[in-house]
Amino acid sequence: MADESFISIDRISKHFGDVRAVDDVSFDIRRGEFFSLLGPSGCGKTTLMRMIAGFEEATEGDVIIDGQYMGDTPPYRRPVNMVFQNYAIFPHLTVHQNLAFGLRKDRLGKQELNRRVEEALDMIKLSGYGSRSANQLSGGQRQRVALARALIKKPKVLLLDEPLGALDKKLRGQMQLELRALQKSLGITFIFVTHDQEEAMTMSDRIAVMSAGKALEVGPPSDLYERPRPYFVADFLGSMNFFDGRVVNLEGDTVIVDTEQVGRVKVKAEGTSFEQGNPVIVAIRPENIAVSSTEVEGKVNTIKGKVDTAAFLGDRSHIFVNVHDGRNAVLTQMQNLGGAASRASSSAENIWLSWSEDAGILLAPASA
Repeated sequence: MADESFISIDRISKHFGDVRAVDDVSFDIRRGEFFSLLGPSGCGKTTLMRMIAGFEEATEGDVIIDGQYMGDTPPYRRPVNMVFQNYAIFPHLTVHQNLAFGLRKDRLGKQELNRRVEEALDMIKLSGYGSRSANQLSGGQRQRVALARALIKKPKVLLLDEPLGALDKKLRGQMQLELRALQKSLGITFIFVTHDQEEAMTMSDRIAVMSAGKALEVGPPSDLYERPRPYFVADFLGSMNFFDGRVVNLEGDTVIVDTEQVGRVKVKAEGTSFEQGNPVIVAIRPENIAVSSTEVEGKVNTIKGKVDTAAFLGDRSHIFVNVHDGRNAVLTQMQNLGGAASRASSSAENIWLSWSEDAGILLAPASA
């Protein structure tokens, strides 16, 4: 069973004058986990990673790795290594020399050093590239070399500060899969910093979503996407419809809400803490809203509208539907199968939107 507290971030804060870059953050990271720090620029994720690495001193709180308080432990004595966005490899050295650089301090024999370098090259699928100059490599190859140089010392934890940010979209997607496969094969704990939601959800076992120096929610990607708790997390991860409303009744686990945008809706919310009269936000993912050219019978949540605009995204389309005589727009998503999305988005007639009670998520108002 995975160790729940291989790395503990215990009420850690970092202040720069009056600015709280990291503000009383606590969570645990498991042994062998791919863990991501996700959030917009300036949210504190890189500062938190630098405190784990020892490059920044915490104003308050502790970092504990494998049962050891890091405290005043300098970066070079911590069981971690780091990969930066700019890779930080030496352009004037060969690939072999870059990988061997950190090993030379270990006073390894030439044969053992060469063996370790060849193993690292094989691990990153660059066998035969040892004699090549680092400045002759492509962006993806440089990224692999930076990874291998960090991993060749066999750290307990690998820290990655947006290492894929300089790659083009296609190569970035390929490297996401390779990086995840490498982490699984090695079993090393990876902590990954990114502002890219899709990237974090693709690779991570769990994610900490950060904003304004705080870790708002920690959980598996599916939980954060399908059942977020804070408004910020629901808004930050993917596309979402938000309907402002007020609870008018509770029927067991079903909450009945009057909303400004789509009228009265029913939401299945087991164990809800909301009561009659409470202001709430009903959040619904666009892919959970069905679109029909004919009126839907027997659906609890149904509303009539007309297509406003549509965005073709290749395998799917986003369709904005005006409801309540054009006063509000609802975002829906359709797969482009057999031209269904094109037909729906080009319709000038009324269309009907519907969704199940399970599709809605109840959130406290953003200002609460």
